[in-house]
Amino acid sequence: MLRGLYSAASGMFSMERRQEVLSNNLANAQTPGFKKDDTVLRAFPKLFIQRIQDFNENVPGASQVLGQHVNIGELTNGVYAQERIPSFNQGALVQSDQPLDVAIEDQNIPLQVVNGRTVKPTAFFAVELPDGTVGYTRNGKWDLDSNGNLVTSDGYRVLGADHKPIQISGSISKEDLTINAEGQVVAKTNNPPKSTNIGQIGIALVQNPYDLKRHGVNVYKSDNQLPFIQDNGGTNPGVALHQGFIEQSNVDAGQTMTDMMSTVRAYEANQKVISAYNQTLDQLYSVGKING
Repeated sequence: MLRGLYSAASGMFSMERRQEVLSNNLANAQTPGFKKDDTVLRAFPKLFIQRIQDFNENVPGASQVLGQHVNIGELTNGVYAQERIPSFNQGALVQSDQPLDVAIEDQNIPLQVVNGRTVKPTAFFAVELPDGTVGYTRNGKWDLDSNGNLVTSDGYRVLGADHKPIQISGSISKEDLTINAEGQVVAKTNNPPKSTNIGQIGIALVQNPYDLKRHGVNVYKSDNQLPFIQDNGGTNPGVALHQGFIEQSNVDAGQTMTDMMSTVRAYEANQKVISAYNQTLDQLYSVGKING
């Protein structure tokens, strides 16, 4: 009898976790380069339900006998939210006309087969995290810190193709900088005699982005440091940078709100099931009471 109670409780727990993920997605709908998470719901392993034949159902030719186990069917003991899977679909590129806003466009990268599974490789900016390790992000909303380092809106230093932070020194202002599609950072291009090549933005190409682990809100980490596409002079025609553009979050706010309402309805439905079981158990308890 309590199987349904456990199933309903597991549904409530799963809907709660799904709502947390949807709420986080919606909260970051305006975060540049944010990639939404999807919740994977899985059923518990199925069980075979049997009963013991305790009365004679035999008909001529039947092999069933009293006391024999008879299969009734299958039962699933509820559902659980196993994991969060990020969606690395390209977000919309919006023009901002800010000189240090840079967006990655990687839709033209060819698909790859990894461990027998077709996946879409994804390009990331590489940043230096406070602990000295390397993180990977799509957040291209940058600025200059007090030391002239190119930093993200989270304060992480942007790494160049040489795996070192990009630093703008001297009297060069951010308005003097030009970033081309290959990631070359050049200062004062409108004045050729004084034009200076600052460096090149490092781009990490992740063959299987699902191997990455989320680190904070908008940064991912890898168990192994990833190579840059510019290493050994390499280039990738499927990746292009756009100065003066921001990649928006790939969260669909309208769909997310719809999913949140559906999740609340499912939570309430499971809640009603538990309430019904509770009322049934109360009645059973009152019937069994002595002098009740």
